[in-house]
Amino acid sequence: MEKTFEEKLAEAKQNVASVSPQEANRQKQGNPAIVFIDPRDRADIRSTTGIIPGALNISLSDINGKPTDELPAELEDTSSVIFTTCQGGPMGALAAHALQKRGYQNVRFIDGGTQGWLDAGFSTH
Repeated sequence: MEKTFEEKLAEAKQNVASVSPQEANRQKQGNPAIVFIDPRDRADIRSTTGIIPGALNISLSDINGKPTDELPAELEDTSSVIFTTCQGGPMGALAAHALQKRGYQNVRFIDGGTQGWLDAGFSTH
């Protein structure tokens, strides 16, 4: 039987570390090579919180299903630091876990998602 959304989310949060919006922004300022990924649909991004500047919009289905060589060049190095986010955090956690299962070693999700980012005083577009 397939796991429920809640079970998948609990597993993701158990296996992948989170990072606060403040820490994610601090690291972004110090290391422009950090990759930010938002797995939401473009329409959802536009209609809600916007996207963190510089973040890649890669759908969760692409993260789960596309061969690695079909993902953006920013994801070629599995040792890259990657922060995932969504509106409130759950899809970001699932995306981070999916990337981790694909062999990415330095993946974390932003606690509170893009809304947490905005609440911390950082901008989106």
